[in-house]
Amino acid sequence: MNENLELRKSAIDNPKDWRVYKISGVERTIIARKGGPSASDIKSKESYQELRNNQKEFGVASMMARTMRMTMTGDLGDICETYSSGKLTAKFRGLVKGVDGPTGRRPLTPSKYGKQVEGFEFNPEFPFGTTFYPKYFVHPGQGRGHVILHFPGFVPQSNISFPAEATHFKLTAKLVSISDFYFDEEEASYRPCNPDHHGLTDSFESNMFPDLKIAIQPITAQLSIVPPKGLPEKVGVFLLMGVKFYKYENAKYTFVKNGSSCKVLKSF
Repeated sequence: MNENLELRKSAIDNPKDWRVYKISGVERTIIARKGGPSASDIKSKESYQELRNNQKEFGVASMMARTMRMTMTGDLGDICETYSSGKLTAKFRGLVKGVDGPTGRRPLTPSKYGKQVEGFEFNPEFPFGTTFYPKYFVHPGQGRGHVILHFPGFVPQSNISFPAEATHFKLTAKLVSISDFYFDEEEASYRPCNPDHHGLTDSFESNMFPDLKIAIQPITAQLSIVPPKGLPEKVGVFLLMGVKFYKYENAKYTFVKNGSSCKVLKSF
């Protein structure tokens, strides 16, 4: 499946060498290379029932990955490697591991199994833990969806792996909510348990700091996506953490992609 082709579907109705089709129970469009079974075969033949069931679960996992990925805008989005969306989809597909029930009807529950997504690196060539390695603390706040971050004072040159061209850095964090999904037998498709709480976000970004040999001051930040009535139970919450590098030249900061990193640090 090719995410970019799906995004271009409005401009290209029939991409060369690709098939475009829909499957009952999957809201998104399925795009696959030509050859092998026809779209009609896949949609109707009994021999492809298991494939259709897997594609239903894959469609939900892909939507979850896309929700998280689309919250990463600006420089943070530029950190993502080319195939991060597909790899993140595979992580979310892992939510069904150990879940009883027939394929294509199993619930996908980030509220219970979000740890399957923890540790995902959006730029695996530069893992967060080997780029940024001072001590920091993540404390749960007042209820799920509220997190307190604390970074004790640290020396950047001794605790951060700067790319050769970088002169400055920023710390960044993002909290994202992803609803659990269940299979609606009447509608014969997956539905979110809490659509109003799906895709809520809050972000933190530090000041710009230079590549110093002396310690910077401690940093404390709070992130919250807690609605007035609180988050319901069937919603997973994910904390993303990253470090972004910049080059200061001619009175201008330019983002340095190589070396910048971001990962799914924790689920709640």
